[in-house]
Amino acid sequence: MHKQHYIFLSLVLVLALTLAFGCGPVTQPAAGKAPIIIGYVGTAAGPGTKPCIDAQMMAVEEINAAGGILGRPVKYVVEDGKGETSLSNAGVTRMVMGSKAVFYSVEGRTEICMAAKQKTIELYTEFPHIMDANGASGVEVTESIINNYDKEKMIFRMFNPEPGHYAWAKLVFGMSSPTAPNSIPGFKAKKWALLYENLAWTLLFRNGAAPWGLGTWDQLAKDEFGHEIVYSKPVSARTGMWLPILDAVAKSGAEAIFCVSSWFTDTEVLTKQWADSPAKDIQLYLYGGVAQTQDFWKMTGGKALGVLTASYETPITDVNMAFVDKARARGIPVQMHVACAYDDVYLFKTAVEAAGGTEDMDKLISAFETVSYDGVLGKERVEMTKVPGFFHSRVTADPNKPTTLIPDSTGIGTAQVQANGLYVPMYPLKFAQVDKYKTPAELRAAAK
Repeated sequence: MHKQHYIFLSLVLVLALTLAFGCGPVTQPAAGKAPIIIGYVGTAAGPGTKPCIDAQMMAVEEINAAGGILGRPVKYVVEDGKGETSLSNAGVTRMVMGSKAVFYSVEGRTEICMAAKQKTIELYTEFPHIMDANGASGVEVTESIINNYDKEKMIFRMFNPEPGHYAWAKLVFGMSSPTAPNSIPGFKAKKWALLYENLAWTLLFRNGAAPWGLGTWDQLAKDEFGHEIVYSKPVSARTGMWLPILDAVAKSGAEAIFCVSSWFTDTEVLTKQWADSPAKDIQLYLYGGVAQTQDFWKMTGGKALGVLTASYETPITDVNMAFVDKARARGIPVQMHVACAYDDVYLFKTAVEAAGGTEDMDKLISAFETVSYDGVLGKERVEMTKVPGFFHSRVTADPNKPTTLIPDSTGIGTAQVQANGLYVPMYPLKFAQVDKYKTPAELRAAAK
């Protein structure tokens, strides 16, 4: 019995030593090293923010499985702001003072990002850290940094500012123009209806952006492509009843509808009512929100047949579909800001490695400003051209000519929803299948 007992103990010891030291490369962060704490302040259960949180958690798991950052594990913290500025401010305080986070993202609503920005500035001297506005377009998030750099240098917006959206709008209007590089031959529309989500972020599009030399989107459509805007109206973010608007659009003679929306607009309701309205044969293009994911087909009960939409679950870059597959395996719908949220964690990792750690925040901020990461939507890097709104935002459009996209920057995707919820890519050109485009009427006829 004693001999068997010693043999057993010896085997246990060998097994313990094998697990402790192993024979292959170490994939877990070194034991005993203090974690690098990062997190997210946002509406934890919100349809626009929960996927971002889930995507960042996935990035953290991947980083930790590969050895952490400089051998240190990453700890991820979530503070639920419940969509309110006061609660978000409290969340920032807990994140920075309580959890000692050195980097946090905040949900993409400009008013919440502005509140978080002020709280970050207030806390920074005693608790140095970096704030990342995830998905907010309002120019005010970053426009003051140029003149107040020493005070606001820790603020970043890893998304496109409002003026940069002009480059994306140009892509949409170009789809029905035979002279545009991204023209879809079967999509013929010269008369357009514009429905602007009636929130602060679309004011520049409706009124023009004089500081950047930009007119309205109505003017952009006319001046760049010769389109006629026959109907233009701001609409409630969650109107619930679209039929009166769709009736008016049909009477206007419009041949295409461009709904300028974020995740707050009930595009699923709009789509279901569009499919049964007098406007059903008018091509509908949805700019943002839940239409960007392939779940939209089920959400509309198949009424999305024929819709053109911004899409981030179709090929955009050579690497994005691998991310989409991982995300969908976890039930994470991929909208643009979700892909950005995932990339932001890896950009932070790249900056920490370049800075040699997180102890010197000035050095880390400088690294964040200068490194780049080949991410899901293309090369992610910070815009350092000193143009208000663009400075300290993600590189997307040319700050000096906002209607022009920067090559290799944030990828833009467009697809058409066809039979059985198949999303057929229409842009970018590398993956486009424009020959497969069908009008909504043609697709409905084929489905009968």
